[in-house]
Amino acid sequence: MKHTNKAKQGAPALDTLAKRSNVPAELQQKANAFLNATQVDTKVLGGIVKLFAEEGYAHQVGLMHTIEVIFKNLLKRQSVYPADEELTKPAKKSKAKAKAKLNKTLDTDPNAKCFALYNKTWSWLLQRLAGTNKEDANVALKVAMQLIVTEAKHVKHNNGNWPKKHLSSILGALIESETSPALALPAFEKYARCLDVLQLSYELLPQLTPASFVETPQQALNYLGIVNTLNLGKTVLAEQQYHMAGSFDLADTQKLLNIVWQGIIDRCSGVDEQVHRQVLVVLLERILPHLENPILLTDFLMDSLHQFDGPIALLALQGIFSLMQKQNITYPDVYKKLYNMFYPRMFYNKYKARLFYLADIFLTSTHLPENLVAAFAKRMSRLALRSPTEDAIILIRFVCNLLLRHTGLKRLICATAAASAVEIADPFDDTELDPVKTGAINSSLWEMVLLQKHVVPEVANAARFVSKSLPLMEFDLGQLLEMKESDIFDDEVKKVSKQFMLAYERPKNFALPKNDVVTQYFDLI
Repeated sequence: MKHTNKAKQGAPALDTLAKRSNVPAELQQKANAFLNATQVDTKVLGGIVKLFAEEGYAHQVGLMHTIEVIFKNLLKRQSVYPADEELTKPAKKSKAKAKAKLNKTLDTDPNAKCFALYNKTWSWLLQRLAGTNKEDANVALKVAMQLIVTEAKHVKHNNGNWPKKHLSSILGALIESETSPALALPAFEKYARCLDVLQLSYELLPQLTPASFVETPQQALNYLGIVNTLNLGKTVLAEQQYHMAGSFDLADTQKLLNIVWQGIIDRCSGVDEQVHRQVLVVLLERILPHLENPILLTDFLMDSLHQFDGPIALLALQGIFSLMQKQNITYPDVYKKLYNMFYPRMFYNKYKARLFYLADIFLTSTHLPENLVAAFAKRMSRLALRSPTEDAIILIRFVCNLLLRHTGLKRLICATAAASAVEIADPFDDTELDPVKTGAINSSLWEMVLLQKHVVPEVANAARFVSKSLPLMEFDLGQLLEMKESDIFDDEVKKVSKQFMLAYERPKNFALPKNDVVTQYFDLI
């Protein structure tokens, strides 16, 4: 079926297609002929769209770029959407009646065929978006978002469903993705920084929430991953980016955010640890600053802190700390729980940087009891003996900061000399769960003396603070939290070492020097 163009094809569309190096020559030639034609040949367009269904077609990326250029130009020509707006709505009648009406309309409205192919193209794009090929998923997302922009500029809808319909289908494809997290999720984060996409996504997500986080954990993780990309932080708001011409209301978006969070928290009962951990990450990074009544989180965070260990307990502790700061809640056992989070397995925890950060804040006050702070100093010193190199440096600097904040703890370094002369028992009980009852205040930092013999020079140098005067200023732990073992190695390599003479006789030929050790045991043939 053919119908006359409503606008002439311009050169920019052809140039855009010509610049796509991954479009095969045969497909590019067919697309250019279609775009240059005075009439829209829906048979040719249907043949191009059918390539999506061919198994083993090797040029899926090039095909998606071609489809993007074709439909962007058709949308500009007003050649996609039929004049009958009812055909664009979901059919309320039976499928047979809807199909009969569509077939009847094909003869009277030539755009109806293009609209059917346009919908079929969206279906294939969404399949690629939810697939297992990362490149295909990223390109499918890009093409879909570009079509949304073009449709917004050149198509007027009476029902007001755009662009929610297409954006909702994209979000649904990400949630139903075959992988977790969805492969296109990092690419979607770029679009989520646009304020119009941000607000619309929060508006659409409540209808897309998985029915059960327990039965469908993969969909739950993908859903939480989308929420984690929707950032209402100051940086995003200051950028003022928009994907298309639109408006943004922060207050309305925050209300929508609260609705999304309510849907999440209602489905958190009985979820596995991976989903529970991701819920806490989303809460801390995206939700908590914008909640209308954050005090309602107290029970959820308390249960997470007491029922779980490791990352979940750490994330819950961070949430409780935020409530203690902003909502003035009290938690009497917070230092006991924090103390018991320092154990050898913490060094292989993904969120260990958060633990150091929280511990530094909790132990900042100079009004804390010395026996409590001494327990933390001893626990960190003991862990430094069996920790990775980069963590040992952080722990040593942390202990030094604690001694600077609490000058009464200098008594812990007074017994180091005596420990080398006489073997004494350490009164510190590292199995005690209550830090106040560990007896650390009667112990000494003999671990630091032992760490001065560490094989890595930077660790040994850091531990020498107990053998000389304490520094005047505290160490900045923020820079150390990002340090890796490879960085320590690179720094040691860059240091200029003293050059030692290896040969004391100037060589005159290729023979070995006289009286050389090698010549005593080997003969050169």
